Amino acid sequence: MHKRFDHKEFEGKWQKEWKETGLYDAGTRDQNKDKEYVLVELPYPSGNLHIGHWYAFAVPDIYVRFRRMQGKQVVYPMGFDAFGLPAENAAIKRSINPREWTESNIEYMRTQLESMGNAFSWDKTTSTIDPAYYKWTQWMFGEFFKNDIAYRGEGVVNWCPHDHTVIANEQVLADGTCERCGTAIEKREMPQWKLRITNYADKLIDGLDGLDWPEHIKEAQRQWIGRSKGAEIDFKITTPQNTNVNISIKVFTTRPDTLFGVTYLVLAPEHSLVAELQTQIKNWDDVAAYVQAAKQKDDIERGDNTKEKTGVKLEGITAINPANGEEIPVYIADYVLGGYGTGAIMAVPAHDERDAAFADKFNLPVVSVITETAVLKNSAEFDGMSSEEAKIAITQKVGGQMTNTYRLRDWSIGRQRYWGVPIPIVYDPEGKAHVIPKEHLPWTLPEDVDFTPTGEPPLAKSVELKERTERIFGAGWTPELETMDTFVDSAWYFMRYMDNQNAETFASLESQKEWLPVDMYFGGAEHTTMHLLYSRFWQKALHTLGLVVHDEPYLRRANHGMILGPDGNKMSKSKGNVVDPDEQVKLVGADTVKMYLAFMGPYENSSYPWDPGGVTGLRRFLERVNGLDSHITDSKPTETTSLLHKTIKKVSDDIAEFKFNTAISAMMILMNHVEKSGLTHDSYLTFLRLLAPFAPHLTEELWHQAGNKTSIHSADFPISNPELAKDDSVTIGIQINGKMRGTITISPTASESDAMSAVASTPELAERISGAEIKKIIYVPGRILNIISGI
Repeated sequence: MHKRFDHKEFEGKWQKEWKETGLYDAGTRDQNKDKEYVLVELPYPSGNLHIGHWYAFAVPDIYVRFRRMQGKQVVYPMGFDAFGLPAENAAIKRSINPREWTESNIEYMRTQLESMGNAFSWDKTTSTIDPAYYKWTQWMFGEFFKNDIAYRGEGVVNWCPHDHTVIANEQVLADGTCERCGTAIEKREMPQWKLRITNYADKLIDGLDGLDWPEHIKEAQRQWIGRSKGAEIDFKITTPQNTNVNISIKVFTTRPDTLFGVTYLVLAPEHSLVAELQTQIKNWDDVAAYVQAAKQKDDIERGDNTKEKTGVKLEGITAINPANGEEIPVYIADYVLGGYGTGAIMAVPAHDERDAAFADKFNLPVVSVITETAVLKNSAEFDGMSSEEAKIAITQKVGGQMTNTYRLRDWSIGRQRYWGVPIPIVYDPEGKAHVIPKEHLPWTLPEDVDFTPTGEPPLAKSVELKERTERIFGAGWTPELETMDTFVDSAWYFMRYMDNQNAETFASLESQKEWLPVDMYFGGAEHTTMHLLYSRFWQKALHTLGLVVHDEPYLRRANHGMILGPDGNKMSKSKGNVVDPDEQVKLVGADTVKMYLAFMGPYENSSYPWDPGGVTGLRRFLERVNGLDSHITDSKPTETTSLLHKTIKKVSDDIAEFKFNTAISAMMILMNHVEKSGLTHDSYLTFLRLLAPFAPHLTEELWHQAGNKTSIHSADFPISNPELAKDDSVTIGIQINGKMRGTITISPTASESDAMSAVASTPELAERISGAEIKKIIYVPGRILNIISGI
């Protein structure tokens, strides 16, 4: 029975009630309950909430409410990642101060978040632009600087000409464009602030083994870090002026077993040795031109194996193969990257496709040294040795060293923009960098600046900042003019949530012991090798300094997909396919929107188009729930009770595995049955508790209409009775000689002879084994029966 309702009559009412009573506030730690810290990635307040935010926040709320009703002390905090380019660009476009724009957005966005009716723990909130927050971001940076984790050095950076700022490697898309604005990235040489994330590469990879994360997320981080095990080997250089010159090229190779097959060396165009040997390279003009051309290409283009190989021989320069003493030529080629390994490779064209293509173009020799059975040949005393053994033996012979190298580069965090955390560094008159002492933190952003990006840091235009620096530190002292990348702000916010009123430290060790680590972290797949990796590094760096209790921040992780427009394309204002969640809530209510998003399909990784018809279907289901009390009966339908307990088990299992869509399907099946067979008053209340995490407003309303005085969300989640949830019969597959031939329906505890009797009673199966000798029967009760027969 459909019973229409006006969601506007009770959704706002219950949201107000929950807020006023502090129903979802985490409060202080209750040692009588197990804690469950559930986290979602805090939003950028650069505009209104979109339907993707609903998908990110409202669907995990189902899990939050479920765990809360199971008796856990659940904390589900929410805050705002408020610094960064999106907010700054929006403010510049409107000719207002980024702070003014951002704070007004936060106020409105909080109203939108509250309209979801989620169980957010608003007593545990924070904003990254709050000086009380970024004071500790600056203090941590200072500790990193003191311990040589933060440093400033020269290097090649990724420069976005649209945003006039440096961006990190992780913020450059595969096509070489900025992940923020889509502009082609330029390579520039300039000083930059970095964090030594590479020092933690092994810890970041090895730590993944202990995390309950989907394997594809772990593997994405492993691939990004790119640990390669191999050897470093020195090749001595000879030059026209001095064949005994004491210069060597250090190469990293994962295949030291192929050293006897090396027929030339290749340096990256940016390798420091190229410029060092300038006076001894006979064709320097050609080399210099090639180096300059390589600077105009990004790493993606240079690493494209489909393109023809290019390079220049360093005339007059040769190297000595340390394995056999042979003299070999040296080239520069842009397919070798300065940022990977040592920026130099030993080329083995017989056993490497790229080297083979290069050797073919430049008519270089090819020497095969490994057989098809992975045994060495043409390798002197190592002939006949296995490839794996030879890796160590040859490395030892030539004085090399077994080691690891990494694709990961240090994290570039300096930004030439205004709206970010000021880097807490000042320079004395001699130019030496000093950390700003804690008593002068937070080192706040000045207001007297022009925010328009020009390539020069906006802070350079602030008179107040210069005067502040000299007033505190003395005449001739100058401030650092760059701000930090916004990923720094979000690297540690989960800790501040739990101790957000603490003025003495970022998060006390006591609060960390009570609430951390995060038990469940929901987020976007796009952050796997950015925020998620940065945050793990930040935690491990703090842990090495003894500032945090745990060295991993998040125990479990689930990545959600994307909600597409009704046309199946990514939502875009230009395409006219944007779905406004505020309008949807006004039209059908928050419960309907939440349930529709949960019902679209599996939550992890997949993307789905918005379907207005699907929204209508979920609204009709809730209207049927609203009329469910009309099916209450005094009798106790046994079949209904059994199905109810099977549904409880199914819904509980599915929520725990984030299969929210199949949990809803199970409740729909139960609804279809109940509308025909009825249910008791107790079963009705049980059903409301089962549905409560999915439709918190409607179930709260119906719960109170049924005479209850306390919130349904403080009630226990139903527990299934194993006996009542047991299936009376199961359908199992029948294999004959390993091939699936049909199914039979039997008791889940049926014996082997009972199962064979059922096969004999099924004509199409009986025909297949008629007259055949049964040689073997493999029977797994409740699952499968495999009959091995012969003629």
